[in-house]
Amino acid sequence: MKHGIKLALAAAVLSGPVFAQAKPSEEEIAARIEKLVEMADPRGNEARKGDLPYRERYADAYMIDALAVGSPGFESIDFLLKDWESLANHYEEYGYAAFSTTISNGSEGALAVLERIDVMKAWIDENSDRFTLATTVQDLIDAKGDGVIAIMLNSQSMDMLDEDIANVQRYWDLGIRQMNFSYNQTGPYSAGMVDNDPLVVDRGITELGYGVVAEMNRVGMIVDCSHSSWQTCIDAAEITTKPMMISHSNSAELYDNYRNVSSEAIRAVAATGGVICVNFLGGFLNPQGSATPKSIAKHIDFIGQMVGKQATCFGVDYVENYGVALGPIISNPEKYPPAQGYGLPTQMAPPADVWAVARVLEEEHGWSEAEIRDLMGGNLMRLYEANWGG
Repeated sequence: MKHGIKLALAAAVLSGPVFAQAKPSEEEIAARIEKLVEMADPRGNEARKGDLPYRERYADAYMIDALAVGSPGFESIDFLLKDWESLANHYEEYGYAAFSTTISNGSEGALAVLERIDVMKAWIDENSDRFTLATTVQDLIDAKGDGVIAIMLNSQSMDMLDEDIANVQRYWDLGIRQMNFSYNQTGPYSAGMVDNDPLVVDRGITELGYGVVAEMNRVGMIVDCSHSSWQTCIDAAEITTKPMMISHSNSAELYDNYRNVSSEAIRAVAATGGVICVNFLGGFLNPQGSATPKSIAKHIDFIGQMVGKQATCFGVDYVENYGVALGPIISNPEKYPPAQGYGLPTQMAPPADVWAVARVLEEEHGWSEAEIRDLMGGNLMRLYEANWGG
């Protein structure tokens, strides 16, 4: 049975009456998690061995993932240090130059975020022979030259600011280099992606959110509008004085899902000189939940043809300990709406598959070697320099 058919059948079963409950039992959640993890990998490691020659061809490229999920203690779930180490090892094993890891998605207060930053920095210091914290473009260049992986810090929510604009500078000083407005839900800074519902009035950015954007521009922190409403992206693009990003979202025109981004919003962000990084989650790629290299490449090429290939990048949005992460997702349908693909049967391609995706773009969509190199990291490096300086 083909993967797409399997996923469609599983979706019918796992979205039935039992799993439509707002609060499923622990036994139901455990059974669902087991099934979701089982079907998540679209290819398998044996198939990935075939990517090695292509990866070797681009070994000198700056392969960057604009967003990886998690850090030790992330979202108060059992995302342990060993899970973080496994994630970091994955990026090293598959030839990355750098990746940006999420410190918070707004699920906890500032104190927990500050503690997590300390833990991250301590871990990086203890593993300085293989990894380094990057807060400047020069750090990224030096890391590549030294043969170590650069780690950047991001936040997928402004909630940790505690509605105090002065905290933008404080988090900048601690190493946060990009930040979204909100994680799906509408809050004090902007409308979340739930406001993309046509039955809801999308208010876009609030007055407080406008102030935060101005302060982010001042300090050099990158404005990100993934997980936000489409009007939020458009509003941000109108007021930002620096190129911004959509760090891990796909095209809503290709697949109608509120978590994806409208073409109007994509054009607005690209017009700032910004970038749109496609994620590797099947639930946001197509109705079948397929996350094959061809499925991912389709969104990247579509965006590249719409606004220019200089605006494309990877934002894999990979969850290392998927089984553990599914518990909070299934148990919190307001923050993770099942109607928009959360907690439903889907494939989730790992960071390792970037090489296969790039190969599909080159061989089947006609992307040039220069365009592939920019997709891999050149476009992000330009964004970083425009915001952080040299």
